[in-house]
Amino acid sequence: MAMEYRNLMEDIVLQNLDSVMAAGGGCTCDACKSDVVAYTLNHLTPHYVATRQGRLMVKLQSYELQSRADVVAAISEAAVMVAKAPRHGRE
Repeated sequence: MAMEYRNLMEDIVLQNLDSVMAAGGGCTCDACKSDVVAYTLNHLTPHYVATRQGRLMVKLQSYELQSRADVVAAISEAAVMVAKAPRHGRE
């Protein structure tokens, strides 16, 4: 029996990443984006689902104002942390 599961928080973070990073004015290279996503996901509660119904529930919840604010705040915090010590340009 094949198991399928997914952390939908990844999708939610990726949906908001570009707009939040652009608003912050920091670097948006691939290395910085990857670091921001990793930092953000480590500071948010994961939302794993295994069914279509679960995906719909999490998707609906992600549209709630507080949930969106939490994600945007976490991405903003991550962007500030990454900007302090960017990985790009390091040898």
